[in-house]
Amino acid sequence: MSLNPASLGRKLRFAQIIVFEQVLRSGSILRAAQALNMTQSAVTKVIHELEGQLGAPLLIRGNRGVTTTEFGELVARRAKTLLAELRHLTDEISAFREGTSGQVLIGTLISASAVLLPRAIQLLKEQAPAVSVTLRVGQMDQLLPALAVGDLDVVVGRIPEDVSWRATAPGLEAEILHREPLCVVGGMHHPMASHTSTTLQALSDYPWILPTRDSSLRQTAEHLFYDAGLALPANVVESLSVMTNVALMFDQKTLGLMPRSAARQFVDTGSLAIIPLENAPSFGDVGFFAVPGTLAVRAVELFKDCLRAAAREVG
Repeated sequence: MSLNPASLGRKLRFAQIIVFEQVLRSGSILRAAQALNMTQSAVTKVIHELEGQLGAPLLIRGNRGVTTTEFGELVARRAKTLLAELRHLTDEISAFREGTSGQVLIGTLISASAVLLPRAIQLLKEQAPAVSVTLRVGQMDQLLPALAVGDLDVVVGRIPEDVSWRATAPGLEAEILHREPLCVVGGMHHPMASHTSTTLQALSDYPWILPTRDSSLRQTAEHLFYDAGLALPANVVESLSVMTNVALMFDQKTLGLMPRSAARQFVDTGSLAIIPLENAPSFGDVGFFAVPGTLAVRAVELFKDCLRAAAREVG
C-alpha cells in the first residue's frame, strides 16, 4: 500500500498514536486499557484500526503481553517523536498563556556532577517555579537513545573523550560546560587520609570500589592503575551507588573514586576524606547532550541557560 503524508494525515488520529504508545509502555493491552481508562476491547479496536490504516501488523500478542513487529518498532520510534512534539506544543502554549511553565525531562548519567545539576535545577526553579522537572538516572546507552526519540529533553553528565557514544544515538550534540578533577576518597579516619601525598601503589592493597564494567568511568579507573604499572586491586566491589559506596568507606579501609565536586560535599559533612594522590587523573568534561535543530522549547532552553550559569559558578 502506497502512502503519502496527506493521505496518512487524513486517516490517522493522534488518539490512536497515544493508545499505541501506551500499549508499548504498559506491555499489554489490558494494562494499557487500565492506564487509559478504556475497555480492553476499545484499545484492541484502536490498534486494529491503526494496523489497517498502515497496512501491516504492529504487535505480536503472546501469553506474557505484546511485543512489536519489525514494522511496529519503526512506527513506535516515530510515534515517540510525534508525542514529544505534542508535549512541547502543549508546554509552549501554556508558557505563552500563563508565563514560564512547562516540563523538562532530564536524563543524568550516574557519574554526573553532584554540584552542577542540583544548582542548575535550583536556578531554574528560582526563575520558573511552575516548570515541572523530571529526572531519570541511567547509563549512556539507555539515556542517549531516549533523548534521540524525544523521551528526554537533555542528558547531563560526563562527556567521553572518544566519540563512540555517537554510534549509540547519531544526530545528538554535546556541549562541554567545565572540566572536573577526579580524586581518591576514603573514610575520614582512613590511615592514608593524614598523609600529605601518596602513590597509587601504596593504596593498591586496600579494598577498592570501582565503577561497574558497563559504565564509561570504568575505563578511566582501569587506565589509572595500568598507567601506574599496576594490576587492578584484588579486593574490589563494583558499584555505581553513591550512598552504598559511602557506607562501605565507613570501614576506614575501603577506597573509591569520585569527581572532586561530589567528594567535597562528603568532606564538608565529615563523612569522607580526600586521599592526596600524586598524579590524580581527570574525571573529564562535564556538560549536556541535546538534539540539535529541534524547535526551541522555552522551558528546556531556560534549563540549558541555567546549566551554563551553574557551570560558571562551579568554575
